[in-house]
Amino acid sequence: MIAAALLVLIVGALLFGSGWLSCTIARRLEAKFPPQGAFVMANGVRMHVLDLPPAQPSDRPLPTVLLVHGANLCSEDMRLALGTRLSRRLRVIIPDRPGQGYSAAGVGPLASPAYQVTLLREVLRERGVSGPLIVVGHSFGGLIALRYALDNPDTVQGLVVINPTTHPRPHGIRWIQRVFDVLMKPSINYTVLPPMFMAMMGRVATRIFRPEPPPPDYADRSRLGLALMARRFSGSLQEYSGLRDQLTDHVPRYPAVQVPTVIIAGSADPVVPPQIHAEALAQAMPRARMIRIPGAGHMAHHAHAEVIAAEIERLAGCAGGATTLRAVERPLQAGSQQPA
Repeated sequence: MIAAALLVLIVGALLFGSGWLSCTIARRLEAKFPPQGAFVMANGVRMHVLDLPPAQPSDRPLPTVLLVHGANLCSEDMRLALGTRLSRRLRVIIPDRPGQGYSAAGVGPLASPAYQVTLLREVLRERGVSGPLIVVGHSFGGLIALRYALDNPDTVQGLVVINPTTHPRPHGIRWIQRVFDVLMKPSINYTVLPPMFMAMMGRVATRIFRPEPPPPDYADRSRLGLALMARRFSGSLQEYSGLRDQLTDHVPRYPAVQVPTVIIAGSADPVVPPQIHAEALAQAMPRARMIRIPGAGHMAHHAHAEVIAAEIERLAGCAGGATTLRAVERPLQAGSQQPA
């Protein structure tokens, strides 16, 4: 009995110590990486957004670009990869998605693309943007971008999805769901995980970029550590836990997307394999342009930013925005092979 009580005390002390350390790490990261954008209220939810004006405004109206980041990331990832580059000519809006970065989660559910689109649309309205839009989404942000185009066809001029998460795996991965269920417990997420993530930050960055290397100092410049702290990581876990059901619900709706669409697929993406996601999306949307980037991994929008930015500028109607991938400047049949 005494031994059992002592064990409980030791475990409790360890959890308390881990929890205190996790809170300390989170406070230090937030002090190191304060919000860089503006805060707006979207349906009662406090949202953080970067609003980048064009450095060289056009003498004619051009659409605004909405960049939607993926899971376990924040607006800084999209700003580093594409935002600064695109803002030479275009106005670029980059929100922290609900529950990520400095945006509150709201009532949710966070796994629902419809819920996230509702808040993103309100963010744009608060910033005075009514359309037209070029909506660009990466990974889980790709699913949200697709939903945005489905719900707002009158304001979306073009759509670009980069290694999008679009289809459930044929047989599912049940053990991953069980891992998510365990990690969502506060006794794990708010104690053990943050110190562990900080100790592994370099390896985490390498893993999400593989097989390509991450940019120098990516973890700091993208504020990756913030995304892996308890509150924000909890939001990502909620997205993961409901993802399969959301994907199943959305698959039949993809053919209804009628706006000009570009699908960017890294051929070597091990996180969101193109054979399951991007290729299947191209089959559902045969009028979309499918661009395969040989050897590119999941974070293709960094190493191949110029290719992707050129496609966005082409959709936006920027002069000189034609893609360098001449072989794919026409609608392609789904499943066809194109050189990059």
